[in-house]
Amino acid sequence: MAKKYQITAEVKKEWQEWGSVILHRDSRMTERGLIKTLATVKNSYGKFTVNVQVRNFQCVRMY
Repeated sequence: MAKKYQITAEVKKEWQEWGSVILHRDSRMTERGLIKTLATVKNSYGKFTVNVQVRNFQCVRMY
């Protein structure tokens, strides 16, 4: 059976309010990796980055 991970965190992007994020992944993720993933925004003009803040980050192995 493959290992599964649950990532939970509170995230704030630019001027938005704090919000909760719950991700289920097959591989581990660090707080820095989550910030890098969420900071990249793609639209019709191309890719750009936004300021992302993370608090209460947890990566828990699930069975």
